[in-house]
Formats: sequence, C-alpha cells, structure tokens
Amino acid sequence: MIKVLHVLTDTNIGGAGRYLFNLLSFQDKDRFQIMVACPGGGELERQLRSRGIRVFTLDGGESSTNLGHIQKLRHIISREKIDIVHTHASLAGRIAGKLSGCKVVMTRHGLSSSNNGPVKRFITKVISRLSTDRIIAISRAVKINLIDSGVPANMITTIYNGIDLSKFENVKGTLREELSLAPDIPIVGIVARLVPEKGYEYAINAFYQVLKVFPSALLVIIGEGPLRESLKEMCVRLGIENNVVFMGYRQDVENLVADFDVFVLPSVSEGLGLALLEAMALGKPAVATEIGGIPEVIKHGVNGILVPAGNDKYLAEGIIKVLSDKNQAKMLGREAQKTVFQKFSSKTMIENTEEVYLEILQRV
Repeated sequence: MIKVLHVLTDTNIGGAGRYLFNLLSFQDKDRFQIMVACPGGGELERQLRSRGIRVFTLDGGESSTNLGHIQKLRHIISREKIDIVHTHASLAGRIAGKLSGCKVVMTRHGLSSSNNGPVKRFITKVISRLSTDRIIAISRAVKINLIDSGVPANMITTIYNGIDLSKFENVKGTLREELSLAPDIPIVGIVARLVPEKGYEYAINAFYQVLKVFPSALLVIIGEGPLRESLKEMCVRLGIENNVVFMGYRQDVENLVADFDVFVLPSVSEGLGLALLEAMALGKPAVATEIGGIPEVIKHGVNGILVPAGNDKYLAEGIIKVLSDKNQAKMLGREAQKTVFQKFSSKTMIENTEEVYLEILQRV
C-alpha cells in the first residue's frame, strides 16, 4: 500500500480542493491510501471528513510559506509512514517531505508572474530541484509559465484537470425554482472564487451592457471570497443590484448551473478552470476569456466563445450573442459537452497521476 499525504493551504474549497475531490473520485484504494493535511475549521476539512478521508489539521490559517507547519508535517509523515507528499502550493509541505526522505509531488493550479531575471530563475531552478521530484501542470499554459519562471522542463508533467463525469448525468436544475424565476428570464452565471484574478469587475460591467438588450436578465454569482462586499457595492453604483444574485458557496453547484442559459468565466489569470469544465459537462454554452489554459479547452465558435481578457465590451457582446441565438447556444453546449466527456475525465487524470507516483517511487 502506497501512502500519499496531500498538503493544502486552503480553508474553504477552491480550485485545489475541487481538484483533490476529483482526484479522489476513482483512486485505486487497493494500491493507494490517501490522507490530507490542511487548515482546520473550514468547508474543506468538513467535506473531507464527511467522505471518510483522514484529515490532519494545520494551525495558522492559509499560508503556503508557514514554516511552523514543517515540524508538524514531519511528525505526521513519520508516524503514518508516508511514501509521497503531494502539495498544492505549500512550500512547508515540500520542505517537510524532503527532510523526511519522502518523494514530493507538487501540482501547480494557476499562473504566476514569470518575469524573473536570471538570478530569480536560477533560485527557482535550485529550489525546484531540491524540494520536488515532479511538478504536475494542469495545462500546457501552466507548464510554459513554470518553465518561464525557471523550473526545469524535465521536472514538469502536464496532466489536464479532470472531473467526475458521473456527477453530471441526469442533473435536475433547481435554480429557477429556488429563485422563483420564469422560464423566459435569461440566466447568466459565474462559478468562481470572489478574488481579483477571476475578473469579476469586467463581468459586472459587461452585464450592465447586457441588460440594455435583455432587461430581465439575471446574473447569478456562485462563490465566496474577499471581494464580495466591493462587488456588491459595484452593482449598487451601476444600479443593477436587483438583477444580480450573490449565492455564496454552494455544494449543489451542478443543480444550479443546470439552469444557466450561458456560463461566463471572465478570468484575467487562469490555469485551466474546473468550473468551466463542469459547466461544459452540463452542456452549457460558455463565454470565457482567451487566457492561460482556457483556449486549450474552448475552440472559438465551435464549443464556446472566447473573448480578450480584461475587456467588458467584448465579454458583453459574447453573452448577448449566445442569448440572442438559441440554436447556436444549443450547438455550442452540445459540442462543449462532447469535448469534456472525450478529454477531461477524472479517470484519465487519476491514472496519469498514479503513473507519476509509481515512476518517482522507482527512482533511487
């Protein structure tokens, strides 16, 4: 039995947490025993425990560089006889794993600034070599970003995000009933953390323009984050607060997305976008920014609409285009669903990840 300890720095469920749940969906339990270390007291810990996963809580909140975690992680690794430490941005986890003699894997979920000079690139290269055996990039864009920052290319394996497709069969929409919405009210939806890199301000400005064409439309925002109050204030300033609903964190996301008429991902930085894959799996036409790994999923005009990042005018035009042409919307949704079912299943992601585990364990 190979024992794997995942180390996360999130309290609630963001991209790394959802990635982990997809990774656990079809894990070979006869070969791998999975444990998780993460900050305690949040939704991530609760959801993991509810699924029977052993969780070790870390103090000190959400910090990838909390060196105080090193000793506790080393104790866990030693006591549980961990073989592989799989980190998700936790530098402390990587250090603890290496100091304990474990193999260390890191998954990079997003893009970072890669404007490193020669000195920073050299430091990144040395740290990567010393602290990690393999780095998993969730898209080609993330791999290129890592190489640009100084990570050696031969340390990186690209494994696309995958989702548990069984969750998206026969999904019943509940959003219209919950909000008492008539069938003819257009629903524009976003599922993402309320953080700067998701580009919410462009989506809200775009929706202001959409309302000029579709005055009864509703913007539904699913997710939590530090920008919640400022985004609400922005809606009030624009006078559109009655057409925007902030639903917070929800576990029943697929039942809500099932009632969207168009899914929007307005990110200004994006590794790939799990929420995008999930919406596409439900057959939703998507309007997304041409940034990071998104163009590796969406082909413009074939299975979705791509628009320049940071541009509310083009974002509004894309949304209006989808809402105005129901036949095209159905075609885009149908092709989107086909793309995800063919290329982005969690089974494929898990198999490829397990191959990485086995390969690094065979190294002397």
